[in-house]
Amino acid sequence: MATNKTFIFFLVFVLVAMNGSAQNDKSTKVPAWQFHSINQLGFLEGSDGTAFQMQTINGVQYKSWFAGVGVGIDNYRFRSIPLFADFRKEFVVGKNYFFAYGGVGAHFMWLTNKQKTDYHQTNNGADGFSNGLYYDAGIGYQVKLNSRIGIFVSPGFSHKSTEAKLSTPICPFYGPCYVSIDKYNYALNRLSVMVGVVF
Repeated sequence: MATNKTFIFFLVFVLVAMNGSAQNDKSTKVPAWQFHSINQLGFLEGSDGTAFQMQTINGVQYKSWFAGVGVGIDNYRFRSIPLFADFRKEFVVGKNYFFAYGGVGAHFMWLTNKQKTDYHQTNNGADGFSNGLYYDAGIGYQVKLNSRIGIFVSPGFSHKSTEAKLSTPICPFYGPCYVSIDKYNYALNRLSVMVGVVF
């Protein structure tokens, strides 16, 4: 239900942006350097099911090249916050264009209360999930509404990894007791589909 409300809010946001962009540009010349904010949401699909994601990426574009910094929420398997560098290249097709993108950085674990309970995580001791590598890559198609604003869809591939430590007290017979620490590595590969708006 929360996902549906978020998606409806985003659609309203895009429609407002489209309405505001309906005015004609006074200047047809596009500067070589531009600041852009890319705001997108979508779904991740993998062997562990489907999950919601959202991101905002802010940076500078020079001609057809873009570089920026992104942050978001990734709800696949374990909730986390990716923080990454994002790079894009445009390929003009008429008034619109295709683009290729790639990003790399880290994600920071932000487990839900249910995930903490399910995986026996506490705020102290040896138990815990580590932050890990994050990267994504893909292609997309963007429709230009004017020289500054566009809407797009972009399928791609996404990866995040983490290591979980779970301590288990073991008391053979009557003692002495010791703690066994088990490690679990998760390499989560997903297909990604995003829709968004660029300012």
